[in-house]
Amino acid sequence: MGIPKIVEHKIITMRKRDGSTQYTLTLPKEFAETLRKEGIDSLYIVFDRGLGAFPKIPGFTEKALTKFMQEHEEIQKLFINTTEHTGGN
Repeated sequence: MGIPKIVEHKIITMRKRDGSTQYTLTLPKEFAETLRKEGIDSLYIVFDRGLGAFPKIPGFTEKALTKFMQEHEEIQKLFINTTEHTGGN
């Protein structure tokens, strides 16, 4: 299995008129263009300690993603925020 592409993107902070803050993160252009060509316009976002995005494709439901993550403990460890994994906070 190969290593997936890794890119760094800045988190963009925007102040809304009502005084609240909105945070955005852009997708890598190559990834977004590939999704668009395949007719995919939605992602499942997984987050806690880590952040991941998975294309919402036919047959790949939130339930299927949850089951996949439950069956792969190492992937769970990338996302789960526990004192065991973070050293306390």
